[in-house]
Amino acid sequence: MVYVNRHRNKNGFTLVELMVVVVIVGVLASLAVARYRIATQKFKIAEATLWCNRIAKAIDTMGSETGEYPGHTPAGFVCYWAHNEVWDLNSGRAGLVHDDPDNPFPEWNGPYINKVPLDPWGNKYAWDSDYYLRDERKWVAAVISFGPNGRGPNHYDDDNIIVIVTAEELPPEYYE
Repeated sequence: MVYVNRHRNKNGFTLVELMVVVVIVGVLASLAVARYRIATQKFKIAEATLWCNRIAKAIDTMGSETGEYPGHTPAGFVCYWAHNEVWDLNSGRAGLVHDDPDNPFPEWNGPYINKVPLDPWGNKYAWDSDYYLRDERKWVAAVISFGPNGRGPNHYDDDNIIVIVTAEELPPEYYE
């Protein structure tokens, strides 16, 4: 006679139970990765904003001492003319790290910052003395990070991080 044991010993998991656990762990892991990416992006934006503020303070100090902002634009003003942007803030034309060898800044007493790093996305910070704020419909002189997409120069979009140094416009007679 053959006996069948109806009360089997259940010491393990069934395949279905294991698959349910794997799916649950996978969903939790994907949520954690998504939150990590969001947190990392927010951290990078905060870091870029911090550096834009540091650079803006250095530019303000340089402007007070020399009467000029990077690119030899008049300190304290928004300036509308060609080639006013400075795409490399470590260059002499910026005047922050070292004086401009081709066109020295008057009474330059720097360096005003030791080195301008790359932004968190690996791009250079920039200076523009006539950056247009579309939402506010005004022109400003500002320090710029081209943000997560890195699109620049002269491709300004909504992910740019900017810190305004001034919004005061030069009088019209200055351009005559």
